[in-house]
Amino acid sequence: MQSGIGGKAVGLNSRHGILWRVLLFSVPYPGLLVLCWLIPGQTLLERLRWLDSGICAHLPTHLLYAGTEALPLCARDTGIYLGLCVSFAGLVLSGRGRAQQYPARWLRLFLGGSVLALVIDGCNSLALDLRLPHLYTPNNLLRLGTGLLTGLAIAVFLLPTLNQMVWKYYHDSRSLASWRALLGIFLPILLLCFGSIATHIPLTGDIIASLSTLGLLLAVGSLNMMGILLARRRCETFTAYRQLLPLLGPVLLLTVSELLLLAQAKLWLLQALGLH
Repeated sequence: MQSGIGGKAVGLNSRHGILWRVLLFSVPYPGLLVLCWLIPGQTLLERLRWLDSGICAHLPTHLLYAGTEALPLCARDTGIYLGLCVSFAGLVLSGRGRAQQYPARWLRLFLGGSVLALVIDGCNSLALDLRLPHLYTPNNLLRLGTGLLTGLAIAVFLLPTLNQMVWKYYHDSRSLASWRALLGIFLPILLLCFGSIATHIPLTGDIIASLSTLGLLLAVGSLNMMGILLARRRCETFTAYRQLLPLLGPVLLLTVSELLLLAQAKLWLLQALGLH
């Protein structure tokens, strides 16, 4: 009899615990919908342009266009975050989702060289903007190309870093396995992205804008995820993807909130300086 009552009490407490967890984990998603609804703009590109504006200077000479409408990120940022998004997806879909090793040495050197090329191009562009001596005339397609390769490099190094913090059991595989994978899968994907933007096809505008914004959310969200894992002391404790689901809502809410705050802070700063 006592065991039966105790059993009922345990069951009741268990149900209450589950209910509270469900409520706690579901709260961020309505918050995300509210935040997305509050983003200024009528079209998708206008809303994404506002969401991304806090991390992009939006210089008119650096913008890319789909048809006649500007993409939400400048050429270099479009390349970086679009490259990150499609490369990260390619790594996961190719079976490298839990890889915890970085690429081999020569692949690392190639990817590092890609990032160096972006840095050199960025410094050259800055020198021109400041009316200083520069090596060559900057070009948006060069900004886009170096950005795409840098996005690939970020994805290849971000995935194993994140996996090392998340998973309890070590997965002995490289994020980018070989030159064959680079030349046969990832470079063709990046070339397809480059070509679709370079040809100014209007129909691809929403797709490119959405994927590049997803890449931005992935970059900032990954940093937030790492911070939450460190703060909660949950590093290397997960064994299944479903265990990560309760964290996705808070991470997304935090990420979108940060981007909106950056956008609003940039607007206030420009207004204070009398700039448009």
